[in-house]
Amino acid sequence: MKTIRHHATLCYYDGVQVFEARDEIGGHYVAVLAESGALEDRYLVVGVEPERLRQFRSGTLDLRSLFLKRGETTWYLATPTADIDAPVEIVPQTGKTIDSRFLPEAGFVLHRRAASSETITEARKRNNLVLELALEPPESASEHRIHAVTLAGVLTRIQRMVTHAYHGARRILGEAGRRDADPDSSLLDVIVPAAPGSFRVLLAAAKRSDMFGQTEVRRALEQIDLILEKAGDPESTLAALKEHRGHFAGAYLNLLRLLVEAKSDLRYSWAEPCTVEATARSVSGAQAIPLVDRLGRVSNLAREIVTIEGTLRKGDSTNGSWRVETEQGVVVSGKTADDGPSLSGVKIDHKYRLVCQEEIEESSLGREKRVYYLTEIEPEP
Repeated sequence: MKTIRHHATLCYYDGVQVFEARDEIGGHYVAVLAESGALEDRYLVVGVEPERLRQFRSGTLDLRSLFLKRGETTWYLATPTADIDAPVEIVPQTGKTIDSRFLPEAGFVLHRRAASSETITEARKRNNLVLELALEPPESASEHRIHAVTLAGVLTRIQRMVTHAYHGARRILGEAGRRDADPDSSLLDVIVPAAPGSFRVLLAAAKRSDMFGQTEVRRALEQIDLILEKAGDPESTLAALKEHRGHFAGAYLNLLRLLVEAKSDLRYSWAEPCTVEATARSVSGAQAIPLVDRLGRVSNLAREIVTIEGTLRKGDSTNGSWRVETEQGVVVSGKTADDGPSLSGVKIDHKYRLVCQEEIEESSLGREKRVYYLTEIEPEP
């Protein structure tokens, strides 16, 4: 029995019409809805070469040609279950020629409009959100190069902005707390270390798009767009960031400081596979200087305040250390802020509501660790 697994939905309309799949050894397949029934759907499946699949994803090859001009003669039928992640058995059919009843009509392409930018082209090829960064440090003026510390710093800060913007967007939408989010939802992967032109880096969403072609990272980038469109006006930027106080504001300020230090401009554009026009923003080294000056004078801009509710498991009034277990079983520990409340008189194994200032410490490997400083503590009613 040969099986494949769903890899990416390529076309969705009242159900999955076309999807990309992989077998156990990484072989590429494309499946198209051939028959739709009341209880189950049947798909025509063929193995395809990666290059021809890329052409189809980018809109330069139609679906019928992809099926007819394939590298192998075997073709299959499959009946997937409702669980899109479950393995799908594909049944080989007799004859080298595909039954015309199952073939799609000629002329079906994923994208009828030509890509208007390289970013959109890459997003379509990869069927994923793509973010392109372009940097202009002094060392790139004469040849295609950038200091490793500058590149690493920019990538780290961009990822932090995306992560914190994503969590902020979830809170605005009233979704569950940050700890139940898929950890990969806000992550980016480097896919092309150095593209031609200015020093350019291409990144893609680590978690691929859903069946509608959208990714979770989209939420974060839309948030970042709103801030960077005000890069030429420090006061407008400050007003916008006051609505996003905390780690996101701190990450943006750190990115600006790096651009000033590296004497570099930063441009970016991003797109999803179905995007008509890529979204682009920029901040120049000259703009970064007054932004750093203005934002750096607001002491609490990067301060993140979080509320923790749970059962107090430890409360040491001598050194101010404490530990709380939430109803979800998550254990959070920290220390009392310098001007915070005393832990004298608190009752172990009783429920409390703690208000903390959350700070991020960075390890030598660039990993983040959250540290909590208690500012208020009240017993839960």
